[in-house]
Amino acid sequence: MKLQGQVALVTGASRGIGAAAARQLASDGADVALVYKERDDLAAAVVADIEAMGRKAVAFQADLTERRGAKQLMAAFGEHFDRLDVLVPAAGHAEIMPLEEMTAELWQSSFSVHLDAVLTTCQASHPLLKENGGRIVLLSTVGASAAFTGFAAVGAAKAGLESLKRYMASEWIKDGIRVNAIACGTVDTGILERWEIGPRVRRFLERKTVGVGIAQPEDVAPIISFLACDESRYIVGHTLVADGGVTLGIDFEQWVHQAYGEDAKL
Repeated sequence: MKLQGQVALVTGASRGIGAAAARQLASDGADVALVYKERDDLAAAVVADIEAMGRKAVAFQADLTERRGAKQLMAAFGEHFDRLDVLVPAAGHAEIMPLEEMTAELWQSSFSVHLDAVLTTCQASHPLLKENGGRIVLLSTVGASAAFTGFAAVGAAKAGLESLKRYMASEWIKDGIRVNAIACGTVDTGILERWEIGPRVRRFLERKTVGVGIAQPEDVAPIISFLACDESRYIVGHTLVADGGVTLGIDFEQWVHQAYGEDAKL
């Protein structure tokens, strides 16, 4: 129970990595505030799971892309909790679109969700985090540093998030607040079923991550908890890569077959 007596706030907590993080932090002893935009039923299910562990859980519906969304959230949060120790801004989406087809709406939406909303949520949480030497764990992607066709809107926004992480870590460590991030590979949150190329991506990942498999949200959640607890107190402003080895290098055998045919030998 390494987070016993502490309070965590997780956005995007009704599904995917956010929901897994909320459950993990609760299992490690924290009471949890869950923030979600839609799907009351999914948020209620996560609350029920956490309460079954004997922890306090409260769900807040909020749109953090709205100008006053973060401030309104923290006002509501203050009615239920008197401290904040861990902040995990996990809300996000991942739409694929080639650059030549990129719309202003998708581009702006990605930056609004993955960068702007994160900044305002962290700013609004800063006073409470400062009181108890809080920790912020950001969710980035390997697409922030490696290029994946069609992923530019998310990758560019997350690259901005990585820069924001360094500035927050540098400026807020004086307040006792540690800021770190996790760069995930593809996580099996149901997103692959929404992409036309999803089946091909799944086959590639299953081949590339031999012995590990495609990441599940529950694979990321313990890493979030690690960065949220005292065991990682000497890690500041860092990004841990959790991609199962996907970005270690190109699949040379696949490249040979694509270039020279399936009968080509290495």
